[in-house]
Amino acid sequence: MDILLINGTHPAAPHISGVRAGRFAAELARMGHRCVLICPPVPGANAALLPSVPAHDWSEPLIIEADHPGMTRGGNKIATFVNLLRYGGRCTAFQRSVVARGRALAADFRPNVGWATFGSLEAVTALRTLAREQRFQWIFDNKDNPEIFIPRAARLPLAWRLRGYAALQANSVLHADAAQRWLGDTAEVIYSGVDACFFEPHAAPKHPQRYVTLVGSLYRGDMVDAILRAIAEFNATSALSPVSVVHVGKQGDWIRSNHGVDVELPGYVSTDEMARLCQHALANVYVFTGLTFHHKLFELLACRRPVIAYGGELPESIAEAKRLHAPLTAPTDRRALVRALAATEHFDPDPRMPKRFFTWSEQAALVEAAMRRIIG
Repeated sequence: MDILLINGTHPAAPHISGVRAGRFAAELARMGHRCVLICPPVPGANAALLPSVPAHDWSEPLIIEADHPGMTRGGNKIATFVNLLRYGGRCTAFQRSVVARGRALAADFRPNVGWATFGSLEAVTALRTLAREQRFQWIFDNKDNPEIFIPRAARLPLAWRLRGYAALQANSVLHADAAQRWLGDTAEVIYSGVDACFFEPHAAPKHPQRYVTLVGSLYRGDMVDAILRAIAEFNATSALSPVSVVHVGKQGDWIRSNHGVDVELPGYVSTDEMARLCQHALANVYVFTGLTFHHKLFELLACRRPVIAYGGELPESIAEAKRLHAPLTAPTDRRALVRALAATEHFDPDPRMPKRFFTWSEQAALVEAAMRRIIG
């Protein structure tokens, strides 16, 4: 198949929003399909010139960069709302640039099927425009919660504007349910994959003491404070060496008081380094918000160390961890968190836990199957 994918973030950008589309494009290319991914350049760079399609090595996706000037800060909210209703997105310049790139490709690349993720509403509306012009079927992928990002008053008219997709997908049950409430159709759940590095053993990092990781976005300062208080309480009662915190993310400024706990702030790290840190942590901790699906759970479970979702977790996440015989606890208060930390000192992985799960090749095969269904 000739497959056109559109995403609002470059796969090389240091952000999770670039991963799903980039990895699906790469896996579909490995399956033998010709894949083009249109996306913005890496942040801070200018869009590259249109590359040669005939000369491309199709064992990898062809990445086409479209200009993305970004949102104007402090813009008129009414004008933004009008753009949503009239054009189907906030950053209409990016949408137009994607469409222009897609049209320029048409002489050398005619898609059989398209795929775009929300994520970026502009990516989805641009794909819809190209699909109507070039007469191919397309898939609407919903990897974010529209109930967070789309104003209530805009949801119904936007659903009307986005009609025409041949299949609806989502990266979780939570987002599938939100998509159904918004668009009125049932979405197939296809989880994002887990990188191989999380399953492969890594040598222990050079670290002076025991530690837990605090992974990803922190969301709420009061919950971060409660986590650090709980670790301090745990240290005060443990007979072993004190536990420090390594925050794998870029919100270290949210940690306003460490409560006597040593805190390290390496910022964003490579996936290999994240896997190394998480495989040798006493536990891997993240803040649960209830508003979005935390895909990082599967990456952390793959490290075969206790995972603590502070604040709770979704029923689907708890069910998947149980199915995998994986170590997830979801304390909702500080005392329960202290007990969860204490339990990690006597942890052994369940031998029934599979060696690999939710690999990118497995998940991309589900996308490929959906594409074959809709083009017959």
